[in-house]
Amino acid sequence: MAKQAGSVFSVDVTGLESDPGQPTYLRICERLRTAITSGALSPNARLPSSRTLAEDLGVARNTVEWALSQLVADGYIVRRRGAGSFVVDALPERDSPPLAPKRVARSKAAGAKRRLSQRAQALQSYPGHYRAIRPIPFTPSLPPIDLFPRKVWNRLLVREASRSGSDYWMYGASNGLPALRDAIAAHASAMRATRCSPDQVIVVTSTQQAAELSGKVLADPGDRAWVEALGYQPVQHCLRAAGLQVVHVPVDENGLDVAAGISLDRSARVAYVTPAHQYPLGYEMSLERRKALLEWAQDQDAYIIEDDYDGDYRYEGRPIASLQGMDGSGRVIYVGSFNKILFPGLRIAYAIVPEELIGAFVDAKHVADGHTALLLQGVLAAFIHEGHLARHLRKTRAIYDERRRAFLEEAKILEDALEFGPARAGMHVTALFREGGGKRSDDLAIALECARSGVEVHPLSKYGASERGGLVFGFAGASRAATRTGLQVVRRVIQKARRG
Repeated sequence: MAKQAGSVFSVDVTGLESDPGQPTYLRICERLRTAITSGALSPNARLPSSRTLAEDLGVARNTVEWALSQLVADGYIVRRRGAGSFVVDALPERDSPPLAPKRVARSKAAGAKRRLSQRAQALQSYPGHYRAIRPIPFTPSLPPIDLFPRKVWNRLLVREASRSGSDYWMYGASNGLPALRDAIAAHASAMRATRCSPDQVIVVTSTQQAAELSGKVLADPGDRAWVEALGYQPVQHCLRAAGLQVVHVPVDENGLDVAAGISLDRSARVAYVTPAHQYPLGYEMSLERRKALLEWAQDQDAYIIEDDYDGDYRYEGRPIASLQGMDGSGRVIYVGSFNKILFPGLRIAYAIVPEELIGAFVDAKHVADGHTALLLQGVLAAFIHEGHLARHLRKTRAIYDERRRAFLEEAKILEDALEFGPARAGMHVTALFREGGGKRSDDLAIALECARSGVEVHPLSKYGASERGGLVFGFAGASRAATRTGLQVVRRVIQKARRG
């Protein structure tokens, strides 16, 4: 096999130690991508097995698997069960024209590695997507699009686009359309007991943008921010992109450990938390911890970014009070999103900011991208004002609850291998591995093997260092039959991994 690998790879994939600041799997990925785009690897060329590559490169097999999976997601290679990995017939659209069958000569300058900023290198540890995320069991945080009322939305879209005037066709206010800010203020007040006026609402594209704007407005480069460990990685990278240093504060069944955060770094400027439904573990922050966090923020002249990403979905017990509604000193930036409760392609979210910070946030949003798409803001405002959002939430809450209960029932076949955490809210549930015989399960390898069988689960290690490892399941998008089949796949993969 090693000889075959050498004949297939007429390209240097050694010297991986040359860029120690970049994760190894990304260095492998970039070398292979360059070989494909340059023509060094011709269309339909067969790659060596991951085991052979790992041996040749002197790295763990899982590292190679992660690199190959990234290339599959980007559209550079295809993997055929029982046959191996192959270069595609033609490059993805962004790298057109199609691959040439012969190696293309390149000058030394053209092939030289481009210099990246330290910020860009850090962001590469959480790579972006080149293709749409697939709606298969059990993709976390992806709502089932078939439940969305497209006919209603399309009718509103046509109606709003046909309105006279130029409100949707010119540059707009950076904080958002007044009609949408009114609707958001009313919705958040009714559903999550926030206290705000429409003027405090800033319309943004995503939770990530709200967090990055918060970092830029509330802290200076080099200041520190508390983040949850384990926690939502995209926001952590947004805070880093804003120049902040993140401080990983442990989470337990009562949510963020405020005392631990104070011990680690009392003088942090910002704390990012998911108190109503901790992501990804699913814990609720206790009332004592919420009070302690608010006291810390007031005492230290710090701020809290409260991410209420799925607060509209709760199935057991009373709703958890928002920190913003409890806050009496203007220390909380409340963040909500329509991208998870409606559809991810919408790209509309919002931040509710203290009155004293309105001007600073509007200025930061203006510098970031001017304003969020105006026509879609108008459609969403009508969707909320006319009661369609409330109806959609009632419908999906009932369906997600049914699917949640079905998932937990069917998941009993995994009880010997996995210990499931709380599933009282949201659209996902996390499970930790039950370890036996002193052998730790490799959640990344298991997730990759599940993906090859058409089932998407996230490895818990994706969200930070995990002593036990585990898997994150999205339950909202799968019927009971699909859930049963998907969990059987996961069971087979785990059993195979434990035997091996």
